[in-house]
Amino acid sequence: MLRNVAIVPRLDSDQALEVAMSLYRYLRSRRINVIPDIEFSRLKNLKGGVPLSQIDADLIVTVGGDGTVLKTSMTIQKPETPILAVNMGRRGYLTEVEPENALKALGECLEGRHRLEEHAKLSVCFEGKVLTDGLNEALITPAATWKMLQFEVRHGDQGFIEQRADGLIVATPTGSTAHALSAGGPILETSLEAFTLVFICPQDYIRSLVLSSLDDIQVRLTDSKVKAIVTVDGRYTRQLPPESSITIKRSKNKAVFVRLNSSFLSRSLTRPARMVHGRG
Repeated sequence: MLRNVAIVPRLDSDQALEVAMSLYRYLRSRRINVIPDIEFSRLKNLKGGVPLSQIDADLIVTVGGDGTVLKTSMTIQKPETPILAVNMGRRGYLTEVEPENALKALGECLEGRHRLEEHAKLSVCFEGKVLTDGLNEALITPAATWKMLQFEVRHGDQGFIEQRADGLIVATPTGSTAHALSAGGPILETSLEAFTLVFICPQDYIRSLVLSSLDDIQVRLTDSKVKAIVTVDGRYTRQLPPESSITIKRSKNKAVFVRLNSSFLSRSLTRPARMVHGRG
């Protein structure tokens, strides 16, 4: 039973804040303990606001786009807290319901008429320490945009790939529908224990690879003069010195999403088609 529900809206959208307030009032009317994100509570003068990193709830409702979902997934203290994502963005690959159906969806959750879908995450490690987890991808690019990266990639105990490219994406199955897809990578079914490696404008042509996530991926910079930047889910960044290496592995944590309709993969395959049809 859901007793504590948190609400995390996109703060720079009046529409998102309006939907968030309607959800807040609805939950209060159902005598549910509502935990507003601290910034949301300050904007709307609500009591009981809690920083996102300290929220402890049975369910988190995000009201925004994919960016709001990624921020929430990366920041919350209990990574496996279920997320019901209301789409106020442009594409909303990670979201479950449109704003006009948000109250109905929340009611179904309160009545237990929903299911949970787990999504694998990745961990980015540097010098033996985990820097952060990501739901979508780790993107490695040169710190100087006019440079190319020279690197080698190892997968477990297997041999390595040497390459020069504008960058490298290591994506989870969830992230395979995001930046990796735009760069020419394949879409992976979310239950697969796999990563996809997508090389951005490689000097020597190489197709995207699908590798088991049971083994770690090590990326080592081989140019003695070129620094790199690793960006995780578009939110976390860290500069990498020349000739350093990072390890990307399957995280021990997972993201959990509330599903009321079709699976993530089904929606990912049909949404682009609907958008193209709509433009026509």
